[in-house]
Amino acid sequence: MTNLRSDVMLSMMRALWEQVTADLRGVAVQYQGSSEQGTIEGRFLYEGDVGDLQAECVSLAETYCIADYPPEVSVRFRAIPHATRDLLFGEHWVFLRWEPER
Repeated sequence: MTNLRSDVMLSMMRALWEQVTADLRGVAVQYQGSSEQGTIEGRFLYEGDVGDLQAECVSLAETYCIADYPPEVSVRFRAIPHATRDLLFGEHWVFLRWEPER
């Protein structure tokens, strides 16, 4: 059995290649279980509305992540419009855009 945290972070880094748009504020991920049987949930936090381009980027990232795991690992990514940069309980940042403090 391998460490799911390490596997998820590496998989997410690869999945994000060429999927980061200018309006992406951050990507948070939550995971449970192992690399052989578990769940991975990702939230892509966008500054404004989520259009076709953003939805396609999230879908591609999800597909790339799915390819790294056996069918027993459930992977689900969501695009969140008008998002604040807040983590939910159990989430970890994978990507976080720099923004000046307000």
